[in-house]
Amino acid sequence: MTNVVPFPIRHRINRIADPPAIRPPTIAEASAMDKIIAVVWGITALCWTFMRFIIPLVVFWQFLRMMWFWDTPGVHAGWNFLAYFAGYTALYYFVAFYRPKAFRDRDAKRGGQNARK
Repeated sequence: MTNVVPFPIRHRINRIADPPAIRPPTIAEASAMDKIIAVVWGITALCWTFMRFIIPLVVFWQFLRMMWFWDTPGVHAGWNFLAYFAGYTALYYFVAFYRPKAFRDRDAKRGGQNARK
């Protein structure tokens, strides 16, 4: 009767450290240039419905002009077409895929870490 086991048996459990505090992401303030780019992007995005029909017509006209003046020295129609095509491609990328920093910051404030960066 000397080996009495107390009920319930309690094992010593090490205390789990407190998890680190969750801090909101730090957001850099948008500069004046970022705000100007955001305004230009907004105006371009609003006009994009109309512009996406007009600009390809101009690029196609430059393509036909390039084909017509291909062997004419001094016209540089091929370079003109390349410049128009590159400009249209860059504008399409700017509207479709680029997200101005001023808008990204606003989204991060709204959605936290799950916001689109």
